[in-house]
Amino acid sequence: MFSNFKTQLTKNLKDKKFWLSNLKTLALMLTVVFIITQYQQRNMTTGLAPNLEKINYADGPTLVYFWGSWCGICKTTSPSVITLTKEADYQILSVALSSGSDEEIQNYLTENDYSFPIINDDSGQISQQWGVAVTPSFFIINPQGEITTTSSGMTSLWGMRLRLWLASF
Repeated sequence: MFSNFKTQLTKNLKDKKFWLSNLKTLALMLTVVFIITQYQQRNMTTGLAPNLEKINYADGPTLVYFWGSWCGICKTTSPSVITLTKEADYQILSVALSSGSDEEIQNYLTENDYSFPIINDDSGQISQQWGVAVTPSFFIINPQGEITTTSSGMTSLWGMRLRLWLASF
């Protein structure tokens, strides 16, 4: 059985039709993901960042991270944000959406060993001001207080580092 699979795989890898078909599928998938992402980010704030307590944008590149305790993708991205908080080069502020009282959020942070600066947006006023429709959402802000990049959904630690580094120029 394995030898049949290996033979078919070898044949497919040499077949131009196989590659064209898979490239078309990949292109279609990337286009759909791009369109969905652009739709989700359509209302995200651009230009000058709204003021937030606990942060002074002039102190250096800033990541504002909108998340929810109920968000599955946030459970994957939050450890990367935690790593960034331990690096002295950047400011990090997280905004918890629809995640309960301050005590419930603190319990969630303790249970998951998360330690980042946080604002509880229990009323949804901050997320509305920033145009956040999905979690997680990320805003990178330069020292002049301008939003340089926005993103939502899955992102990598290195992607966040790169965007923060670019915001320092």
